[in-house]
Amino acid sequence: MNRNNIIRKSLVIILLTGLGLSCGDNAENRQTSSEQVLAVKVMMTKKTDQDIIRTFTGSLEGERQADIYAKLAESVENIHVRGGERVAAGQVLISLDRLGPSSRYNETRSLYLNAEKNFTKMEYLYKEGAIAESQFDAARTEYEVTRANFEAVSRLVDIQSPITGVVTVIDVSEGDFVNIGQKLATVATTDKLRVKLAVNSDEIKSFKKGADVIVSSTVFDYKASGKVVSMASSADPKTRSFQVEVLIDNTEKLFKPGMFVRVGIITDRLEKVILIPRNAVLLLDNKPTVYVVNENTVSRRVVSLGPEVDGRIVVMEGLKENDTLVTLGQDYLQDGNKVKITTWEE
Repeated sequence: MNRNNIIRKSLVIILLTGLGLSCGDNAENRQTSSEQVLAVKVMMTKKTDQDIIRTFTGSLEGERQADIYAKLAESVENIHVRGGERVAAGQVLISLDRLGPSSRYNETRSLYLNAEKNFTKMEYLYKEGAIAESQFDAARTEYEVTRANFEAVSRLVDIQSPITGVVTVIDVSEGDFVNIGQKLATVATTDKLRVKLAVNSDEIKSFKKGADVIVSSTVFDYKASGKVVSMASSADPKTRSFQVEVLIDNTEKLFKPGMFVRVGIITDRLEKVILIPRNAVLLLDNKPTVYVVNENTVSRRVVSLGPEVDGRIVVMEGLKENDTLVTLGQDYLQDGNKVKITTWEE
């Protein structure tokens, strides 16, 4: 065998050996890729009872609430209270200008004081027998009439709270000129608060008088309990909605009149159902699908879904209690993949 043939045979052997090694590496890589272990987060499914809650929105007001309006066109002379302050029935909240042309305060006060002085004198003379009973009665009548007029004018000028409660709103400032019928302030009781809801003909079916409700706000993380206290028997002819009134307990004083709140009412109660996170469900081949882990291998399951409750969804069919459900990492899975559980969630 000459030198050239020996060289050619040696090159063929080297080339075939290289190809063999390369093929072996690719097969090994494919095997490693197919057995890649993916990290997932899981939860153990369990059966539980679940209330279905329908949520409505409305604004709070006092159980008893008084909006106070001006009955006299005058300027605001003094504001005696501030918003949030507790006041008693009959306490003066706002004083208007006593010297204003429409108040007639000084005029009625003078008439009243003169009549009072005259009545005191006539009463003494009558007791002494110095005047007739008719003269005494005339003086007394004049006194009572002028006193009533002065008290009426005083209430127009010195505006009082009609109820004991909390000043929730002061709508004017000192120096403002107010017109008759202009709103000045609001006083409300706050131990219990009222919510008026406007609901449609389908929603009214969810309410029953005396039903329990839960009231919450986006302002703070606190929920108050309440009850449905009244329901309109007919719809408002303008809005075509039914008014529902809810009364809530506010002993913690966290809720304030005027605050926007959510009212949740239980419309149904599901017993012994499996609830899973909504994001655990994938839509594959137009079917709701989840992945379940068994001995570090995932299997794909098509599920039948029920109502959604607070970001979780009821599984009617396809899962059973104590299944290990993948809740994070399912987007990268295929049926039969090996997985490593990194986190268990409640």
